[in-house]
Amino acid sequence: MYIFLLEHPRSSFIEGVYILINPYGIFKEECISLLSTSFKKLYGVEARDFELKPPPSPVMGVLGCPVFEIARLLNKDPTTVASEIAEDINSAEKRFVAKAESAGTGYVNFHLDYPKFSKFVLENVLRLGEDYGKLNLGNGIKVIVEHTSVNPVHPIHIGGARNAIIGDCISRILSSTGYQVERHFYIDDVGLQVAQAAYGFSKLEDHAPDVKPDHFIGFVYAVTNCIVSINSLKKDIERLKACGDEEGVKSKLRELDEWMSIAAELRSKNQEVFDKLATAISKDVDPNKSINELMRRYEEGDLRAVKVVRKVCEMSISGFKQTLERVGVEFDSWDWESEITIWSGLVDEVISKLSETPFVFQDKGALMLNTEYIAQTYSLKEKFNIRDEVPPLTLKRSDGTTLYTTRDIAYTLWKFSQAEKVINVISIEQKLPQLQLKLALYALGKGELADKLVHFGYELVSLPGYKMSGRRGRYVSFDQVLDEAVYRAYIEVSKRTPSLSEEEKKKIAEDVGVAAVRYALISISPLKPLTFTWERVLDFERNSGPFIQYAYARAHNILAKSDISPKPDVNINLLNDDLEKALILRVAYFPEAVARAAIELRPELIAEYANDLAMTFNLFYDKLPVLTANPNELKEARLALVKAVEITLKNALKLLGIKALPRM
Repeated sequence: MYIFLLEHPRSSFIEGVYILINPYGIFKEECISLLSTSFKKLYGVEARDFELKPPPSPVMGVLGCPVFEIARLLNKDPTTVASEIAEDINSAEKRFVAKAESAGTGYVNFHLDYPKFSKFVLENVLRLGEDYGKLNLGNGIKVIVEHTSVNPVHPIHIGGARNAIIGDCISRILSSTGYQVERHFYIDDVGLQVAQAAYGFSKLEDHAPDVKPDHFIGFVYAVTNCIVSINSLKKDIERLKACGDEEGVKSKLRELDEWMSIAAELRSKNQEVFDKLATAISKDVDPNKSINELMRRYEEGDLRAVKVVRKVCEMSISGFKQTLERVGVEFDSWDWESEITIWSGLVDEVISKLSETPFVFQDKGALMLNTEYIAQTYSLKEKFNIRDEVPPLTLKRSDGTTLYTTRDIAYTLWKFSQAEKVINVISIEQKLPQLQLKLALYALGKGELADKLVHFGYELVSLPGYKMSGRRGRYVSFDQVLDEAVYRAYIEVSKRTPSLSEEEKKKIAEDVGVAAVRYALISISPLKPLTFTWERVLDFERNSGPFIQYAYARAHNILAKSDISPKPDVNINLLNDDLEKALILRVAYFPEAVARAAIELRPELIAEYANDLAMTFNLFYDKLPVLTANPNELKEARLALVKAVEITLKNALKLLGIKALPRM
């Protein structure tokens, strides 16, 4: 769990922000206030940190609070304490609390004044509309959320898709809670991978790609890497034969066999491009040297090198933008690694400053940072939950080139020159480099920045039945997943509403397919591995993007068919069915869910909330008539409730980046 808003203790932001726009928060704060007042009055105890949770059954109340700990401190029986507290609360003036009662062996349960609370909820939701759920937790603090940042040598794959959707949802949630959010994409145009792709691309003499540009570059990169590896292995085998190293030869031959198999698989995908690259690269005496030379010249800003590398990167980025636009992901800034860290001189400045500290040492010509020594010097082991020894960070190789993490230190300093907080959405596999980055900031005397830097890690995504291999250029791209989702959604939409025109079916299928994928990627905690199965992703009956969209469409359809417009001034006393009460409570909880998602950086909480609201509404829809309700006052009251649900579902879907569809 990430606690992001440390400067906003719960009591202060509830009192300052919830007063008008978080009905559930107001009720909860009232319970806390009543408990606090009673404990002080009866026992002289100052307390506010109460653990309030829903009781096991709604008939027991809306919120319950255990008193065991305080009773223990008072050396009193918890049942007696609960009874005395409940009695005192019932004699106090209350707003939304109907009554308090002691329960079990030491609980105080709070019941809700539903008529008064329901009126407050409906009035505020209908008044605020699309602003319902927005909070001001951030007070305009600027936050950079860097996410996706896929290497520009292949299309976005399914793992990168999870990154993109997580980063986008975090950005949406923080934006809705008073933060000034900038979305950044870090273009990793420096390094071996891009140099390999650019080297291969330069051999094709402006070959016009017949596929999406990022897919084309991905293929060129895979083929180039394969051919260069085969050539290197053949040279190694000849050298080992000359030395009489039979075991070494056998080992390299096994490796060569694997690469030859990869080559055959790649050639079967595009024989023309493969053969062109194979012919051109075979004419190069030392391809590895040429690639390293291209990488060096690019870092130095050589115009010819810049031209070819930038061409490759821009083609990939063009493809990324097409994919990301399809799923509603946008960026405010595309940050070129070369410009920000290398050509600006910032990375050299960082290395120079670190070299002045006692934490840098030389090892076989390489410049190293003793991150373990930093952690011990600044007593950071416990703070950063470091159990093992931290390996040293290579700042600069013996050949003078820098590594990704070194450049990332410079990029982080640049980001903090633009914003007060930074969130890096990067896979959990990058936990060590992100830790080394924070330790480097401490070494630079920038510990306060390290404390404002969040590494939002996430686990891998797997697709049963798909074998992925970077070497073979075999991966499941985001585009493939989206196409499959839309195809499956089209079949489902056609079955459910065959009367729609072909154009309408395709449009709805696109929106439903995208919703299904987005929801699947965000609904599971990022800290858990995600298994992507179509049965769950496109389940119209429960816990999916289409399921929530369908609930919204139902609510919208009721309102569209009504001969009267919903209004907040209705007879609330008529909404006394348990399902109506449950629905009002779910609607009221939305701002609380948004606050928790922002505070804890848990976007999956919004998905969980939207699913719960959709489930509750569907139960209401199946049992209680709205348009045919009698008397007319009941119809008006239920229409107001349906309108509140429609507004809330739409706002929740917006935070998830999912379109609210009026029909499906």
